[in-house]
Amino acid sequence: MCRAGVILSGCGGKDGTDIAEAVMLFLALDRAGVETICMSIDKDQFEVVNHLEGSTQTSGQKRNMLIESARLACGGIVNLDGVENVDFDILVIPGGKGVLKNLSTFMSEELEFRVNSVVQRIIVNTHLSGKPVGAMCGAVVLLAKSLENFVESLKITATGQSEEGRIAIERAGFSHHDCQEGEVLIDDENLIVTSPALSPDVDLEVVRSTAESMVKALLTLITDKAL
Repeated sequence: MCRAGVILSGCGGKDGTDIAEAVMLFLALDRAGVETICMSIDKDQFEVVNHLEGSTQTSGQKRNMLIESARLACGGIVNLDGVENVDFDILVIPGGKGVLKNLSTFMSEELEFRVNSVVQRIIVNTHLSGKPVGAMCGAVVLLAKSLENFVESLKITATGQSEEGRIAIERAGFSHHDCQEGEVLIDDENLIVTSPALSPDVDLEVVRSTAESMVKALLTLITDKAL
């Protein structure tokens, strides 16, 4: 059975992994007969957001990424620090504002940001081992930054990204391409699949279509590579 490593950054679109994206991704993987291995970091989130009011909690509240991600994974999650790329066949990172907030220093260092070393290690090693990598929404920026010194040319999309996100992709040395919501952009040469950043009020059908397109493309890259 094919195995997919899925990196989660918490639980909640404003300060962690977007729940709809994660659930639709899990469903698409399950329907494709792919085993899911959920992974996260044993580290506090950058911030905690009150999703009812959309405001940052100022009471000093802290939440651990690994524990929060376990909500999405129904407890079935492992610490990314102990994972190797041999543990899975494809790697996927769903979106959510927590991707850049928690898995990088984007919020504090802006365009000079760095990717968490554990996260970058697994992304780079997966790519260098010739396994497909998929990034959804904000995770595209994280992917570009992770691979800036390891890939000469990368075909990815920046559709829907913030201005800072687009600039970060360009500063990593990569041009970007338009992509319709619900679809994905495929880099056959580098075995990379990226999707547009979706608006918070996007229909669930678009999220479902995006996740299914992502899984289908990643599995096709595995098949094509084997031929």
